[in-house]
Amino acid sequence: MGYDLSPLQKEFISGITTGCITTIVVHPLDLIKVRLQLSATGQGIIPNINNIKRNRYRLVLENIIKHEKKPFGKLLTVKEIYRGLGINILGNTIAWGLYFGLYRQSKDILYNVYHKNNIQDAGFYRGKEENSTVENIIHDQKMSPIMYLSAGAISGLITSVVTNPIWVLKTRIMSTSKYAEGSYVSIIHGFKTLLEKEGLKSFWRGTLPAVLGVSQGAIYFMVYDTLKYKYSSLPHNRFVQSGKLNSKESNSKSEYKLKNLEIIGITSLSKMLSVSSVYPFQLLKSNLQSFKAVNHNYTLINLAKNIFKEKGLLGLYTGLSANLLRAIPSTCITFCIYENFRNWI
Repeated sequence: MGYDLSPLQKEFISGITTGCITTIVVHPLDLIKVRLQLSATGQGIIPNINNIKRNRYRLVLENIIKHEKKPFGKLLTVKEIYRGLGINILGNTIAWGLYFGLYRQSKDILYNVYHKNNIQDAGFYRGKEENSTVENIIHDQKMSPIMYLSAGAISGLITSVVTNPIWVLKTRIMSTSKYAEGSYVSIIHGFKTLLEKEGLKSFWRGTLPAVLGVSQGAIYFMVYDTLKYKYSSLPHNRFVQSGKLNSKESNSKSEYKLKNLEIIGITSLSKMLSVSSVYPFQLLKSNLQSFKAVNHNYTLINLAKNIFKEKGLLGLYTGLSANLLRAIPSTCITFCIYENFRNWI
C-alpha cells in the first residue's frame, strides 16, 4: 500500500475486516449455538423443550427448516438461518477491531514496563523504525505467557463492557423467529423496545459472566502467541534471529508470515482449550440476556444453581460441541485472514 500504516492501525483495520468476513461465513452456526444455549433453561423458540425427549440439536435444526415445505419455503429457511446477521456483523466488526487494537497496545505497554531498564530495547519508543514488523516480532518473542495473558485480559475486559449492549440485542434477535410474538423485527426496533420496556440498565445484562468469560480470550491469546512466537517457524526467521531491523533485504513482508497450516494448527488447539475452559460463562451470559431473564429475575448465582439442579454439571455445557464446531472453523478463518491481511497492508 502507498500509505504506511502504524502497527496499531494495521491491527484495527485487520480486526474489522476479519470480523466482518468471518461472521458472514459462520453466522448459521452462531444462531444454532445461541438457541442451544438458551435451551439449557427451557427457553427459546421451542416451547417446553426440556419435556421433549429428543436430541436438542435435531430439534433446533428442525425448527429452523420447518418452513421448507411451504410456498417460498427455501427462501424463508435461508432468512431464518441468517436471522440477526446485521447485528452480528456490527458486533463482531467492532469487537474484533477493538480487541486487536487494544491487544497490540496492551502488549506494547507491558513490554515497555517490563523492559524499561533495558537499553537495547529502548529504541522501540524513540520513534518509527524502518521495519516495525520485525521489531514487533522480536519484542513479542521476548514476552512471557503471563504477559500475553495479561494483555488479553485487559483488552478483553474493555471490549466486553463496551460491546455488551450489542450482544444483548443479538441474543434477543437470534433467539426468536422474526414472526414470533414479541420478537424484534430489526436492530432499531429492538433498541427502542428494550430501552422503553426495560430501561438503559438492560443493555448491560450479562456483563458479569461476560467479564468473567474474558479469560477465554486471554487464555486463547496466551496459548496462540506462545506457540506462534516460541514454537512456529517465525522465531526461526533469519532476520528475527539476527535482529536486523533496518536491512532492505528484511523489508520483504513474506519473510514474516506464518504458514496457513501453522495458523490453522495453532488456532485449533488454542481455541479448543480456551472455549472448553470457560464455556459455562458463555452459556450463563446468553441466558441472562434472554427474554426469559426479565420474567424470572435471573441473577448469575440463581441461574447457575437452577441449571445445575435440573441438569447437573453437564447442563452448564449444553451446546458445547456446537460451539466448538462453530468456534474452531470460525477462528481458523478469522486468523488466516487476519495474519495474511495484516501482512499485506
